[in-house]
Amino acid sequence: MLKSQIIAKILIQKCFSGEFKEDDLLPGEIDLCLQFNVSRSSIRAALQILSNKGIITIAPKKGSMINKLYEWHWLDKDILCFISDSPIAPSLIKSLLTARLTFEPTICAICALSADTEDLIAIHQGYELMVKGAQENNRSLFIQGDKLFHSSITKGCKNPFLLSLDNLLSAAMLISFNQTLEIDINSNLPALTQHKHLLDAICKKEAHQAKEISKKLILKALDKLNLGSVQDLQAIYSHI
Repeated sequence: MLKSQIIAKILIQKCFSGEFKEDDLLPGEIDLCLQFNVSRSSIRAALQILSNKGIITIAPKKGSMINKLYEWHWLDKDILCFISDSPIAPSLIKSLLTARLTFEPTICAICALSADTEDLIAIHQGYELMVKGAQENNRSLFIQGDKLFHSSITKGCKNPFLLSLDNLLSAAMLISFNQTLEIDINSNLPALTQHKHLLDAICKKEAHQAKEISKKLILKALDKLNLGSVQDLQAIYSHI
């Protein structure tokens, strides 16, 4: 990884953690050069990366200002990777998982009506990996299976626009796991049972049932995150 990419990642992490807030000015180029012990060209390249992702606006002779959150390019793959790997503000976690609640149940319903045999096999393979991860108390394998399970459901929609949301939904799920997945994977057996019910509903083309099971899975994950009451999110979902 280039120096500029490393610096960009550190600065983005500081934004996610709340150290840098909307409308804040980043330290000047010279200060950043001293802080990271790099050349000005490396700092400028790092700032350009942030600018290209909508995170900052670079104003000549004024400095680099953190943009409003709604200006950030949230479907950018790098931003979503940083979200998955970095401590982020609770409000941002809640917004991300609200997006998951908005899209994922409907994606499951569409998949139930659109998936072909190949998609169903992939979803089943994801579920089997989750089962194996639980049996072996292997956190990494469990997460790998869950990602395959849900990504295969998104692919099963046969909709390129919905498929573009896969990275967003995967990031939201990984954040949920990082904060709620117990050391003893067997503690997640109730969620595993719900995944089996979701798989069965999709295989039987029961779109409404698939949507409702997905909704319950996500609301349960939100409740475990301890971000406050999920009633407001349930109210949002009732209007979708």
